[in-house]
Amino acid sequence: MNHLFYLLPLIGIPLAAGSILLFHTGTERYKWPCVFVVSTLVLLFASAICSLKHPVQLFSYRFTPIVTISCNLDSLGLLFSLLASWLWLFTLVYSHGYMRHEENTRRYLGFLLLSLAVTNGIALAGNLVTLFFFYEALTLTTYPLVIHRQTPEAMRAGIVYLAYNLIGATFVLLGIATLASQLQCIDFVPGGIIPADTFTPQGLLRLFSLLCIGFGVKSAVIPLHHWLPTAMVAPTPVSALLHAVAVVNAGVFGLFRTLGYVFGSGILNDSGLGQLLSWPMIITIVLGSIWAFRQDDLKRRLAYSTISQLAYMGLGASLLTPSGHTAALLHFFNHALLKITLFFCAGNLADGSGKTKVSELAGVGFRQPGTLAAFSVAVLGMIGLPPVNGFLSKWYLALGALEAGRPSVAGIVLLSALLNAGYFLPIVLSAFSQRPSEPTPLAEPPASMLLTTLILGTACVIFFIWPRLPLFLSG
Repeated sequence: MNHLFYLLPLIGIPLAAGSILLFHTGTERYKWPCVFVVSTLVLLFASAICSLKHPVQLFSYRFTPIVTISCNLDSLGLLFSLLASWLWLFTLVYSHGYMRHEENTRRYLGFLLLSLAVTNGIALAGNLVTLFFFYEALTLTTYPLVIHRQTPEAMRAGIVYLAYNLIGATFVLLGIATLASQLQCIDFVPGGIIPADTFTPQGLLRLFSLLCIGFGVKSAVIPLHHWLPTAMVAPTPVSALLHAVAVVNAGVFGLFRTLGYVFGSGILNDSGLGQLLSWPMIITIVLGSIWAFRQDDLKRRLAYSTISQLAYMGLGASLLTPSGHTAALLHFFNHALLKITLFFCAGNLADGSGKTKVSELAGVGFRQPGTLAAFSVAVLGMIGLPPVNGFLSKWYLALGALEAGRPSVAGIVLLSALLNAGYFLPIVLSAFSQRPSEPTPLAEPPASMLLTTLILGTACVIFFIWPRLPLFLSG
């Protein structure tokens, strides 16, 4: 039975509203009420589908036996859809204050709504063909957001962004063609869809490499990462949402589908492909953290932190243990909350104090105490310290490594925590040093920006104390 009623509001409404904003000039006056109403509706329907007994088919249309557009609901897709829908609404509230000095806000909001529709399409994709369609569409709908300011630097960043992501999508397409040449159906199935002895070891490695490289571009696995720090020229809400939630999580989501719903733990264990994948993830964790030390621009430091943190998810999934699986999906949720908070703090600092460099932040905590309080909370989470949600996912990752008989991986988790502390804690300490001798006027940004940041920072603590939602959704 199709549940099209649930699907249309998640994809159709933001798609239609975004298109109207882009092509109907008469919407200028109503652009902000429009995006708030639409994003709220999407969130309500994303929450409503929690009541469905999943897995459930929402929609299916078959063009050929292989080319089928299929949207299904399962726990993994529900996790991504709910996360994106909630954080999109927060980003729009934040954008209301941040974009007050920017031009072309109607175009900006239109593409944000189109990106929301496409992200929900990725979350609900029932097979590789549907996932590829929305995966490609996400690149095209987010490109105008990356180049929003249309400066020479932004245009160069846009070229890099398109080149990397289109090449990555080509690898995914080749992987789909390789898989379709051997199978009659490529719908996602928990535990995998590849029968034993369907591929030779060389063919299995080729298929695995094509899909992992393709999805590894958006998840910024080194050396496929260069587009991410380059794209930091975009407005801060774009950096926060698309490079902490939507685009990068779409890549990780594709890896999750590849590992658990195309190959399955049995084949990955027997072939050693799971362990093979863990090595680029370990390299990315370490190098991303080391390169973050070298960045004086705060957003670029956050970008390299993102590169490192995304690899935790791939590493957890590659361990092929229950705790590793939980760690991967829990960090998928936790990192999005933590990193969007940090990016919003970076935007607050630039807006309130004009500070964009790490070297400029000495004493800024006395001018923007609310922003630095939220920043400090998120930093604890990135390091993996209680009482912030990042502790839980890193705890499960260490347990997963021990379950897999790989204590050295647990050591990598500890090393990464120390590296995170090394490039984040000095920012916090510097911000609260050099107390001014005279009263300093506050320089917090508009209320919509500050309150959104504080709420998200508080949520990072709440989901440490009450982790039932992400743990339930992560299975």
